[in-house]
Amino acid sequence: MQNVIIGTAGHVDHGKTFLIKALTGTDTDRLKEEKKRGITIENGFANLPNDLGIHVGIIDVPGHEKFVRNMLAGIGGIDIVLLVISLEEGIKPQTIEHFEIVKSLGIKKGIVVYTKLDSENKVDFSNLQIQVKDMLQGSNLENAKSICVSSLTGQNIDVLKEMILELVKEVGNRNIQKELTRLPIDRIFIMEGFGTVITGTLMEGKIDTGDELMVYPYQKVVKVRQIQSFGQVQPSIFAGQRTAINLLNVKKEELIRGDVLATKDSILLSEIIDCKITMFKSVTRRIKNGEKLYFNYGSRQIEASVKVINEEYVQFKFDTPVPVKRGDKYIVRFISPAETCGGGIILNIESKRYKLENDVALNHFKAIDSNDDKKVLHEMINDASIDFPNISFLAKKMNESVSTIKFYLNDLYKNNEIVIVNSIKLKSEGKYYEINDDSTVLSNRFFDGTKKYIIDILNKFHKENPIAKGIKKEELKGILFKRYTKVGDTSFENLLNYMIDKKILNQIDDLISNADFKVVIDDKKAKEFNDIEKKYIDAKYELPLTQDVVNEFATGKPNQYKLQIRQIIVDLTKEGKLVKLSNDYYIHKTYFDKAIFTIHKFLESHDKMKMSELRDELGTSRKYAILLLEYTDLKHITKMVGEVRIKGDRFNTV
Repeated sequence: MQNVIIGTAGHVDHGKTFLIKALTGTDTDRLKEEKKRGITIENGFANLPNDLGIHVGIIDVPGHEKFVRNMLAGIGGIDIVLLVISLEEGIKPQTIEHFEIVKSLGIKKGIVVYTKLDSENKVDFSNLQIQVKDMLQGSNLENAKSICVSSLTGQNIDVLKEMILELVKEVGNRNIQKELTRLPIDRIFIMEGFGTVITGTLMEGKIDTGDELMVYPYQKVVKVRQIQSFGQVQPSIFAGQRTAINLLNVKKEELIRGDVLATKDSILLSEIIDCKITMFKSVTRRIKNGEKLYFNYGSRQIEASVKVINEEYVQFKFDTPVPVKRGDKYIVRFISPAETCGGGIILNIESKRYKLENDVALNHFKAIDSNDDKKVLHEMINDASIDFPNISFLAKKMNESVSTIKFYLNDLYKNNEIVIVNSIKLKSEGKYYEINDDSTVLSNRFFDGTKKYIIDILNKFHKENPIAKGIKKEELKGILFKRYTKVGDTSFENLLNYMIDKKILNQIDDLISNADFKVVIDDKKAKEFNDIEKKYIDAKYELPLTQDVVNEFATGKPNQYKLQIRQIIVDLTKEGKLVKLSNDYYIHKTYFDKAIFTIHKFLESHDKMKMSELRDELGTSRKYAILLLEYTDLKHITKMVGEVRIKGDRFNTV
C-alpha cells in the first residue's frame, strides 16, 4: 500500500488542529496541557480515510513560536503541506516562519487553506490573496491551489478533502527496501505488560514483527515485539506510516527523543556533513563562519559549528557523530537569541574538511548536488578513496541499496572512471560485471597516486637490498597503514592482489617486489654467497653468531651492506643450504642432517637421550647441543621430559 504524509503549517490558533478534526474526525490535541491552553505543543497524528487504497497520515504540528522545535520534528518527512492561514488575522510571524521552513525543506506539493470562513471579523480577502501570492512567489507552492473553509460548519471541507486526494495521487511510492529502514524516534514510554514502546514515522524501508534492528547513535541491537499503526496491531509497517513499536532488549531510560531505529549496520555516524542551505528571506542576521547553531534533523536538535563554503553550500561539524543520511532535510536556528534562520538538504555524510571559497571545494559541492546519481557516486568515490571504501560503505554514503550501487558502478567501471580492486566476473558478453560485495572501490586519481607511492617504496627497498627478492608483505602493509590509516586488512589484500594481477607487482612466497625487478647475482655476489656458506661449513657444530658473520663480511663497507649480508644468509636458508635454529644462529644443512640422524639413531636404540649424550656424540659444546635439542623440541621431533629427551610426535617423519 502507498503511504503519504501530509503536514500542517501556520501560525498559532489559526485552526490547524480543528481543521484536521473536521477532515478526519480525530482530535490531535492529545495532551492535557494542550487542552488546557488551547494550543498544540506536541505533534498530533490522524489518518485521512479515502477510497484510493492509499494510507494518508496527517501530522498536526505546533504553531506557537516556543514550540518550533517540535514542529520541525514533524514536518521533515512530509509529502504535502497544508499552509493554514486564518481569515481573521491573515499572515502572521509564524505563518512566514513555517512557510520558510517548508520552502527550505523542498516540499513540492501543497494547498493554501484559509480557515474560519464562518467568522464575522475577516480581513480584506483580496488584499490577503495579494500578500500570500507575494509570499509564495518563486517557491514550489507558487502555483498551489487555495480554498476557504470553515471547520466549525464544515463548509468546503469535502471539497478540500478531494483537493488533497488529487495531490495524493501525484505522490510517488517511498522506498520500502529493508536494508534502508529508518525511523526517527519522537516518543518513548512504558506500556504495562509490554515494556518499552517508541513512536515515530517510518521514513523509508519496512519493519516486520520479530525484526532485529539497531538504535543509533548507540548502535544497540533491539528486537521488535509488536507493531501498531493508528491503534491497530499490524504484522508489518511500510515507509510513510505512523507507528508505535514495542521493543525488546532496551529500557526506556536507554533511549531519548531523536534516536534513530534502523536496519543493523545501515547508517554511518558522521562528524562532518556537506549541505545545501537556503537562508530565510525574513531573517536579517547572516551565519558567520565557525558559528555555533542549533541543527535540527529528524526529531532531534543538537549544536553544530558551521563552515560557510559560499552562500549556497556549508559544512556542519558535530561534537558527537550523528546518524543522518544523504537526502535528509534539516533546519538551523540561531542559538541566542533563538531564531529559525535557514535549512536545506544533506548532500554528503562522513565528509572531510574543505577550505572556504576554494575551487576544489566548490567543484566537490557542485558534483554532489547533481541530479545524476552516477556523477554523485563518482565524486563520493573521489572524496572517500583515502578510506579505501567498499560497496557497503558507498551504499550508506549514497543512501541507496547495495544492488543499486553495483548497477551504477558497472557503468563507471566500463567507462574506466574508477578502479575496483577485487575480482570482477564478466557476465553477458561484457555488458555486465558481477562485483564482489567486499570489493574496494577507488578513484583513478587516488589509485595512480597510491600505485606510485608503493612503487617508490619498493624502488627504495630494491636499491638498498639489491639481492633481496622483495620486501616482506607484512612490512609493506605496516608502511601503508601509517599513511592510509583506514586501509584495513581486506582492502590491503584487495589492492595487493589487483596490482599483482595487473603485473604492477610480483609476489614470491611472502615477498613483494616491483614486477620488473630481478635479482642480479654477479661474480662478486656469487663469491660472497660461497664464502658465507663456507663459513658455516667450516664451523660445523661450533655455530657462529649471525651478527658476527654480518660484521665480518661487512667490515669497511657502508652500513646498508650489512642488510645485504643478512639477506644472503636468508637466501641460503631458502635455498636449503642453511637451517635457521633461532634468530641468532644458523647451521649448515650438511651438519644439521648429521645431527638429526644422530638423534634418531640414538633414540631408536635407547628410550631417552641426555643433552650431554648428544654433546658427546657430536663432539660439540653444551651450548650448541641445547640449541639443536630446543629446535627438535619445537618441531616435535623430540620431547623434553625432565632432564632428558624422548621421541616426539613427529619423530618418525624425519
